[in-house]
Amino acid sequence: MQVTVEKPEQGLEHKMTVSFPSDELNANIEKRLNEIRRNVKMDGFRPGKVPLSVVKKRHGAQVHQEVMGEALQKAFYDAVEQESLQVAGYPMFDELNDENGQVTFTARFETYPEITLPEFGSIKVEKVSAEVTDEDVSKMIDRLREQRMAWKPSKSAAKKAKAGEQVIIDFVGKVDGEAFEGGSAENVPLELGSGRMIPGFEDGIIGMKKGEEKTIEVTFPEEYHAENLKGKAATFDITVHSISTKQLPEVNEEFVTSFGIEDGKVESLTAEIKDSMVKELQRAVENNNRTSVLKAVEQIVDVQLPKSLVDKEVKSLMDQMVQNMQQQGMKAEDVKIEAAHFEDQARERVKLGLIIGDLIKANNLEASDEEVEAYISEQASSYEEPQEVISWYAQNPGARYEIRAMLVENKVAEKILAEADVTEVSKTFDEVIRPAA
Repeated sequence: MQVTVEKPEQGLEHKMTVSFPSDELNANIEKRLNEIRRNVKMDGFRPGKVPLSVVKKRHGAQVHQEVMGEALQKAFYDAVEQESLQVAGYPMFDELNDENGQVTFTARFETYPEITLPEFGSIKVEKVSAEVTDEDVSKMIDRLREQRMAWKPSKSAAKKAKAGEQVIIDFVGKVDGEAFEGGSAENVPLELGSGRMIPGFEDGIIGMKKGEEKTIEVTFPEEYHAENLKGKAATFDITVHSISTKQLPEVNEEFVTSFGIEDGKVESLTAEIKDSMVKELQRAVENNNRTSVLKAVEQIVDVQLPKSLVDKEVKSLMDQMVQNMQQQGMKAEDVKIEAAHFEDQARERVKLGLIIGDLIKANNLEASDEEVEAYISEQASSYEEPQEVISWYAQNPGARYEIRAMLVENKVAEKILAEADVTEVSKTFDEVIRPAA
């Protein structure tokens, strides 16, 4: 096999010309045709007795194309190995000739870039630390109470609706004095201040009493989903049927046992909640710091990106978006997305992936099976049936691979943090778990 490689003065695309004898190719074509001959069924011939010339006439072109494709792939990757090239993406084959006992083709392909890794000491990183306080646990218990709250209707006719309370209302919307489609409803529960309705609607109900009727004036936002209502002034005739206030459950034995705490003690519930919060915070801090470190490295490393890898990542992001939108009820034909919207994100992910790959190789980092198992067991301990979670991971190699990759990335981040210029930043539980947008 003869191989000639043309390397670019700039960029990553290479051109390679490969020649190899056609003897083996022709022998494989003949072998494939004989296999077809033994199994093909054709009117007028017994099984296995169809003349080879007839088989060639009917199947020869297809078999030649299939075997040639396989031969080109094998020859290309043999040549790549011979020349010690790192191919990124898939090659493009052209200029194919099959004559005078030689098959010659050219292939265009990109290679992985050479990356110059920085000295870790030059990297500035913000490292977050946080802990779960008693106040955080109390807030979490309050959230749990909120989740189990009930609405208690007011019996007072003088009660005025306030933000945070629920009203049951009828409403009729009108534009230019005419009711519009979709603008009317009856017995609608609405928590005032929830932001469910257009601006001004909920504010207009505040101060109303049970049985009161009122007309409020609002303006539809310019970005409203209904084209015929964008930016339009409208009125709504409102009737309030009832006003209810939130009633939170007491933190007592009944409340505690509803969370599966058998002894019914508030202290036991508090301890379990805190343990869960500590684990959640630990994972979040770890993820936060890993992301910060890798982002800091990505920003100071210059990398030429293979277009084939970026295109592949764009397609992956688009497919994921389409799948998510379909899961939310959209039809495939209604999903309109453009590749350009994902270009920047794809480039960032490819660049970071290449840098991480080089860091892993340069430092011989890996996650052992024992580390993967320990992580899965720790995750599973937060569930009611830990063994079910462990069994699920055992049957899903893709999920295990993701955990292994994450653990290796953690090791990359730890190594960089050990040498980087680190600024320690203390944050609260809520700042880490629910960061401001």
